Amino acid sequence: MSKSRTQKEELLKKYKELIESKSGYLLVNSDKIDTTTVTNLKIQLKDVDATFAVLKNSIFKIALQDTKQPVQIQDFDGPTALITFEQDPTQPAKLVKQIQKESKLLDSKAGVYEGEFLSAERVMQLADIPSREVLLSQLVGTLNAPLSNFVNVLTGNVRSLTVVLKGISEKIS
Repeated sequence: MSKSRTQKEELLKKYKELIESKSGYLLVNSDKIDTTTVTNLKIQLKDVDATFAVLKNSIFKIALQDTKQPVQIQDFDGPTALITFEQDPTQPAKLVKQIQKESKLLDSKAGVYEGEFLSAERVMQLADIPSREVLLSQLVGTLNAPLSNFVNVLTGNVRSLTVVLKGISEKIS
């Protein structure tokens, strides 16, 4: 069904706001996906502060040009959906990869994160990166390890002296 000029202008404005207000987005192939999968995906995306919307390609390409997005992202065809996210790009990418692995219904086309173009391969690589919380906990563990080792070295001599004194006291008794 054809859209009126005002509907197209409103849609263009909506797309521009989506692009500019979010830190990134993924473009996925939406021709094979069914309603049940879309509904489940939307629920899962909402849990990770992301959204899903099927695009009108011609209007979205104009929005990409108007917001000065990377040129590579503007080259896509066929039924396309947009997944936008606030901060962590790994969570939406993990969901796309999970659906792709389970049902082969969703294929990544490309993406943009903080103004940088992401090819379909790079989007799938994002899915393999641990989440932000896991990376932060690994960093804390890495920073904590030298301090723990230093404390163990300092207390090692005291511990050894205590063991020796205890042995002497048991021998005397």
